[in-house]
Amino acid sequence: MKRYTRKLLVSAIAMAMLYVGGCKHEPNPPTEQDAIAVWNNINKRPPLPNEAELISFKKTNGQSQEVNGAKMYMLYYTATKKTRVKVGIHPPGFVETWSGNYPFQWTEKGWMGPDDEVYPEH
Repeated sequence: MKRYTRKLLVSAIAMAMLYVGGCKHEPNPPTEQDAIAVWNNINKRPPLPNEAELISFKKTNGQSQEVNGAKMYMLYYTATKKTRVKVGIHPPGFVETWSGNYPFQWTEKGWMGPDDEVYPEH
């Protein structure tokens, strides 16, 4: 009888731990590498595919929130690029630094970026 009670107690504790540990999962936020991949994907598209080279990219902040029941993460960054071709009045080799943000939405497969690609959780 003691053996049966002990097994039942151990099983109950294990089930409770699985329930508590497995129910709510707060995903890790997208990484700086994910945001660099977004930049590269966006800059491969027309009208000027590969018109610029990314020199530096730094995540400066991030904010997690829920919008209409969906988990969202806004990744803020500062980046520097160098143009490879003449763009407007700027000659090839023009260096520009700017700040911006990328919104990511949590899906069952990972974070979907503004380039419509899914980046798995790290």
